[in-house]
Amino acid sequence: MDPWIVEISRGHRLESSSLGHGIVMNADGHTLLSFGDLQRETFPRSAAKWIHALELVLSGAADALGLSDEHLAIACASHNGEHEHVTLLSRWLDQLDLDVDDLECGVTLPFTEPVRLKLSHDHVTATQLHHCCSGKHTGMLSVCRHVGWQTNGYTAYDHPLQAKIREHMSLIFGVDANSLDYASDGCSVPTYALPLDVMALGFAKLGAERFSNEFNAAARRLRNAQASAPFMVAGSDRLDTQLLEAGQGRLQVKMGAEGVYLGAIADREIGFALKCEDGSLRGQEALVVELLRAIGEEDIVNRLPDNVRTPVVATARGETVGKISVRRYC
Repeated sequence: MDPWIVEISRGHRLESSSLGHGIVMNADGHTLLSFGDLQRETFPRSAAKWIHALELVLSGAADALGLSDEHLAIACASHNGEHEHVTLLSRWLDQLDLDVDDLECGVTLPFTEPVRLKLSHDHVTATQLHHCCSGKHTGMLSVCRHVGWQTNGYTAYDHPLQAKIREHMSLIFGVDANSLDYASDGCSVPTYALPLDVMALGFAKLGAERFSNEFNAAARRLRNAQASAPFMVAGSDRLDTQLLEAGQGRLQVKMGAEGVYLGAIADREIGFALKCEDGSLRGQEALVVELLRAIGEEDIVNRLPDNVRTPVVATARGETVGKISVRRYC
């Protein structure tokens, strides 16, 4: 099956291109749209954070701690490390009687250049709180505190929390997650390789609420929290935040590193998964917007900023000298 091709032009010439694989399925297992290699086994990376955060609700930790939509949204986030993100997480750790050194995500600079430049301007040294996954990790620590599991080593494959996450994955994706190939994500949490069609079907079922009442309620609560607090999921000038805002509560969507997007549209009972072959951010973002167009979600696309709907190549002075477009076969 032909992949979609993201084309980056400068002037009248094609300068670069990226291959895209993807599939959209409904909760009954029917394919609505597909392109490229649907069996391509892919690490979902951060696109799976909706699943990672389920135990935060299912364990009772979220209620016991009185967590808000902002807390639940940042538990599903790849955030920018902006002031609002870092402040919320610092206070949350205080509530747990833990500190930044208890996180196991490591230290990286914030996700976007403007935030990195602001840190430099303000002479602030980045900490683990600035890591884009620190919200997920604080959520994981919350579960450990509430249940009574050891907080040290919570990212290890054999920790009870990670075993519980695999239990949820087995249910959602209809596989034995303990048998999946896995590796450490950039933030040290295990990530598991799955075919794109398996991930799309699992997200369709999760959005369509095809599981137990308790499980469905937890998934719905996290989905609604992200729609309610989209800034906490990513931040300023980030596509995930813009998509959640444009979705107006209908769209669950999350990027993952190395070119992945997973999502669901609950009222249509559909899920999708895509992979940009070269792992580029610009490629995966162009693909997810085009995928939404292709499945008839023009209203969502039309609510996105102009530079997202029709991305361009520009000089440092802001002069448009090319464009980014998707050539699709369907």
